[in-house]
Amino acid sequence: MNTTPAEDQHPALRAQGISKRFGGAVALNDVDLTVQPGEIHAVVGENGAGKSTLMRILAGIITPDTGSVAVGGEPVDPGPRAAIDAGIALVHQELSLVPEMTVAENILLGAPPTTAGFTRRRELKKIAADALDEIGVSVDLDEPIARLSVSLRQFVEIARAVARKPRVLILDEPTATLTPAETDYLLTMLERLAASGMAIIYISHRIPEVFRICTAVTILRDGELVARTRIAETTPSAIIDAMVGRELKLDLQVRREANPGEVVLSARGIRAPGVDNVDLDVRAGEIVGLGGLVGAGRTELVRAIIGADPRSAGYVTVTVGGTTTSIGSYGSAVRAGIGYVPEERRVDGLALTMSVADNIALPNRATLSRGSVLSGRAMSKFATRLADVVGLRPPQINREVGQYSGGNQQKVVIAKWLGREPDVIVLDEPTRGVDVGAKAEIHRLVRELADNGTAVLVVSSDLPELLELSDVIHVVRDGRITGTLNGADATEKAVMSLASGETLVES
Repeated sequence: MNTTPAEDQHPALRAQGISKRFGGAVALNDVDLTVQPGEIHAVVGENGAGKSTLMRILAGIITPDTGSVAVGGEPVDPGPRAAIDAGIALVHQELSLVPEMTVAENILLGAPPTTAGFTRRRELKKIAADALDEIGVSVDLDEPIARLSVSLRQFVEIARAVARKPRVLILDEPTATLTPAETDYLLTMLERLAASGMAIIYISHRIPEVFRICTAVTILRDGELVARTRIAETTPSAIIDAMVGRELKLDLQVRREANPGEVVLSARGIRAPGVDNVDLDVRAGEIVGLGGLVGAGRTELVRAIIGADPRSAGYVTVTVGGTTTSIGSYGSAVRAGIGYVPEERRVDGLALTMSVADNIALPNRATLSRGSVLSGRAMSKFATRLADVVGLRPPQINREVGQYSGGNQQKVVIAKWLGREPDVIVLDEPTRGVDVGAKAEIHRLVRELADNGTAVLVVSSDLPELLELSDVIHVVRDGRITGTLNGADATEKAVMSLASGETLVES
């Protein structure tokens, strides 16, 4: 058990009366948060509950309308520099590393040791090496970030925060891109940091992680504090009910009754970087899942299929109403009726500085235009309808997408493709980084698409999600499909056996 040093009677962090509005929308209303030294404190809530806004206020990125923040009993002035100097470090959900710079340069980004304007390279590498050593990660300090896996980039981002020797470390969905083994390592590492006296604020939609490492939890809903309790005094179901304000039934691993029609999407002999001679069919009204470990080639496969990345061999067709169209580029895929919800929604799926309405209109301009002029009235009506369909909260179509939470951003990506009424929709990690309520809503939308005859192809690293949604699961390893599962054969054990290359032994 972690204890507070006797000489430090103040909380590591205390935020009081924090309120923030964006235009007419209330992001936070009179929220308090207290975290003790050596404590791992969870902050949970649905997407849009105000978690990220609160964390940005603590890190000085956003100035609150009212309220105060103190570290170790000392008030913290507004601004990121003041927060850093006070000992607050924030690891964002969306990584902020510079791909062209090295690991060492990124760890000391913005604060390299210098003399007369010149970086002291040896000292920079020593500080970076010490930070990596503190979190127990080995990586070449001279390697450009662009060459690292997503999971290694996540650990570099954490090392960057740890290099500042913070009193309070804030992590926003740190395991969203990690494998189970990497997640286990990260959680153990955070427990070690907390044991040294560091206060950790842990934001996650993965409730089992909260119960594994956290000692206390603060629950937000619609920008307000609804509960604060010790982990030992609550249950996962009680936390979820408090988050969503209602009883939530997810019906995990209950498969739908599917009636697949004719083959709509057909891929043959697909070869591309990371993809080795793959055949794949998706039928009308069918949900086909792609399972496998991180790095197995699932994303590379779907991007090659839809023409987002070049293929070195193979062909893809879409057949609708007796008409077959060859897919040679992403543009031809969109014209043929394919919608694509990418893994990196903020990079590939959205224009963050544009409004919800503008984003929804992007692939639907032909429908919304009168001649060559985009109709503002038609766009507003169109976006309002689709925002309601996907359950955008709050449904403010003129608000910048970048001001929304991750789950709401994902809903906007889905909404813009629903507007095209696609014959095929490809979803890559559709619920990564979204809360349980948004996850249930996205699952509902995916099922409704399939029930209405859309051919659905889903990539997911979330095994319960993959099993729940999919009518058939193809497991990918080393760029190939190593097995196909459906019905009673589709179990977590079977998927992991095929994904890892181990021999399945039935018990």
